[in-house]
Formats: sequence, C-alpha cells, structure tokens
Amino acid sequence: MKKRLIPGFLLSFFLILLFSCGQKPAEYPADELEISVREILELPVYEQVYRDIVYIGEEEKVLFFTTTDKEVLFSVDIRIQAGIKHAEQISISLNAASESGQRTVMVNLPKSEIIFIDADESSIEQYFIKEKGEDISRLEYYDEINRKKEELVQTAIESGLLEYADLNAEKLIGSFLKLAGFETVQFRRFESEN
Repeated sequence: MKKRLIPGFLLSFFLILLFSCGQKPAEYPADELEISVREILELPVYEQVYRDIVYIGEEEKVLFFTTTDKEVLFSVDIRIQAGIKHAEQISISLNAASESGQRTVMVNLPKSEIIFIDADESSIEQYFIKEKGEDISRLEYYDEINRKKEELVQTAIESGLLEYADLNAEKLIGSFLKLAGFETVQFRRFESEN
C-alpha cells in the first residue's frame, strides 16, 4: 500500500506544480494598480544626512570699546529626503499582451522633488562659545540653521539626490509591477504640475 501511495502522491504533486506554473497571471485593472503605486510612493524614496559646521559671530564696538562680542561654533545633522511629491499625478496604461504573451505596462511618473528637510536638534554639538555683553539667542541658532538648510538643498541636488530618488522609485515600482505579472515595465518621466 505504501509503495502505491508514494508514487501517486508524487504524480499528484508534479501535476499540481505543472498546472500552477502554467496559469495565466492575474489581471489587475489599471486604476487599482495606480492606487497601489501611489500608496507606495507616498514614502520618501531617497534620503541623505549631512553633518554641517555652523559659525555665528557678531561684534559691536562703541568708541573703540567692544560692547558685544559673541561667537559660537557648532555642528548639526540635517536630513534631506526626496521622492514623488505629487503622487496623484501618476498614471498607468496597460498594453495588450504581445504575440509572445508578454504583458507590458507604461507608468507615467512625475520627477522626484525634495519633500522634507529637517535639522536634528538632538545632534547639535557645540565646539566653543564666547558671549560678552549679550547671549546668543535660540532664534539666532535657528536662523543660521535655516540658512544652512537652503545651502544643503542645493548641494544635495548638485550631488544627484533627485536622480537617485528617480532610480529608486523606478526600481520600487518596477519590482511591484513585475510581481503583479508584467514582464516589461516602461517609465515616462515628466515635471509635476504644482
């Protein structure tokens, strides 16, 4: 009895395996795919963290006497994230299967943009401070950090942050759509409409 059971089980297993591999992939409507892609791309797709050194210095004199002399040197971590800012502009068009049975999809994807920039206050490390006549206010710290943020956004863009974000978005969506059964995924990039 055992000898007949094992070959029968193996034959059944291979038949199930054969027929399950040959099944046609599930059909997904374009609007459902668009919703899924939009939800995925609500997350940032690339991030860089910069550690920047900030110097604040001010000196005031009255009749050759120094009345105010304040200096501070500190470092701070600034995080910049890029991704798809306007995911609602994503559209997907499904192409008919080719003669070979390959299913293709075209994804219209806005180019990546800077979506978040933040200074981590807990990372501030002060190297020296000199306060004579007047203390350095928190507002002066924040003003200088905000000025540095603007500089670092330009540095990040020049170093390719947006291109890396575009590539990551395409990899992420391409992998998702290939899992959904599409053999060929094409991308068309465009500037987003604000």
